[in-house]
Amino acid sequence: MIKATDYFQREELINLTKDLIRIPSHTGVETQEKEVAEYMLDFFKKHGIHAHFQHVEKERNNVIAFIKGRKSPEGKSLMLNGHIDTEKPDDMNEALFGAEMSPREIFSGNVRQGSIWGRGAVDMKGPVAAMMMTLVVLKRAEQELDGDIVFSGVVGEETRSKGMESLVACEKCLGDHDITLDGAVVGEPTNFQYVASHRGLVWLDIKFRGKGAHSGKPHQGVNAIEKAVEFLNKVKEELYPKLKERKHDFMGTSVMNIGTIKGGTGQSTVAEEALVRLDRRYVEGETLESVMQEYQDLADKMEKEDPKVKIEISQTPESVSVLPHPPLDTGLDESIVVAVRDALKKVLGYEPEIHTEYGWTDGALISKYMNIPTVVFGPGDIALAHTAEEKIDIDDLVKSVEVYTHIADEFCVF
Repeated sequence: MIKATDYFQREELINLTKDLIRIPSHTGVETQEKEVAEYMLDFFKKHGIHAHFQHVEKERNNVIAFIKGRKSPEGKSLMLNGHIDTEKPDDMNEALFGAEMSPREIFSGNVRQGSIWGRGAVDMKGPVAAMMMTLVVLKRAEQELDGDIVFSGVVGEETRSKGMESLVACEKCLGDHDITLDGAVVGEPTNFQYVASHRGLVWLDIKFRGKGAHSGKPHQGVNAIEKAVEFLNKVKEELYPKLKERKHDFMGTSVMNIGTIKGGTGQSTVAEEALVRLDRRYVEGETLESVMQEYQDLADKMEKEDPKVKIEISQTPESVSVLPHPPLDTGLDESIVVAVRDALKKVLGYEPEIHTEYGWTDGALISKYMNIPTVVFGPGDIALAHTAEEKIDIDDLVKSVEVYTHIADEFCVF
């Protein structure tokens, strides 16, 4: 059994995390993930680990690295996965970071109070650094695994999961290296719990078209905003009760959120158009098609009652590239779940908790479209993601390398 801390220095992991944070990779950067991907590729090669780019689009590339095992018949191969893009830092400012950090330093990776601060620290350059260091540990320890261990750093998770969709579609990316995966761990922050299931996700645009008119004669028009409100009231009355009845032990219930409502051109005009944007989280047993059909049925009913209003329902264009975002639902008896649970127990000294994940991860795409049993585990508190206080505890980073190493040791060694 490998003790990870025998094969890396704490400062190495801190510096790697800081370096990743210092390279902005959000949608506001012209080249997006290009520079951070190049850094990661160079890092692996410097440590004697095979690594290559998998092209996604333009200058955007996924980073694939792996250590080959002995390929014994019983050996299982593992993928550690994380995304290398981040949210924009628009919500981060000097007041919340303290006087010593200016708005221009939000990518500095400052170390304060035992944590590394900055955009991407917890979501998810810290977890990515821990997974990268795990491969370094296995390389230095010269631990010969029965199966292969793969790292995939993908682009675009915060937007449309283009990186993971590209990896899913790329049969040659691993096949050309004779790698067949048997399990995957997605390193999204779970605070040393683990996630085997989470809900699917769809963002919907619901467009209402009425008839414009002067506000002094509103009866001559059809107010699209009023129709949007009427529709949402129908949703609340008829659909909300059904959602509460759809429950999964580890996903919770189906839920929806009204994100934005936009419409009209001014107070003096009856609104001709309105747009409602919804976030809908759905459990196993529901599908993208069934979710959209429920809203369509309500829209059809409204149009029948009032033929003057037209309602169009579609997926929000910027929310999805090609593939639907289904739920993740991995059986608790799967060997990867057992390996993650056992590794956490060894490092923590107590039985870890299975966590209900309220977000969505690329793990669902790995599970659904690559047919690989997948678990979500990573260091850090997801509540700090996308916030001005984003940080990750250094002790947690170190501990997570121990966990990932134990997972590989148990899963990939027969």
